[in-house]
Amino acid sequence: MPESKKRKKVEERRIAASRNQQERPAPEIQRSPRWWAPLMVTLALIGLLVVVVAYVSQGQAPIPGFGNGNLFIGIGLMLAGFLMTMGWK
Repeated sequence: MPESKKRKKVEERRIAASRNQQERPAPEIQRSPRWWAPLMVTLALIGLLVVVVAYVSQGQAPIPGFGNGNLFIGIGLMLAGFLMTMGWK
């Protein structure tokens, strides 16, 4: 096959491929539900509040008798809120 025919075929394939790409609709971006962001912020703030209350009350509140477990609960809530940020669009 002569060189000019090869170039012509390559160019035709390139044009056909670009036409196919132009005809395809762009994928639609899925948005997060409306409740996602408020829940994310609420979890982080409640977690922060639990940690502050646990420090101020020396582990006697918000759950009496749980001691430093209150800190783990607060940190867990903050972590859940933070991890939700990765799914927010």
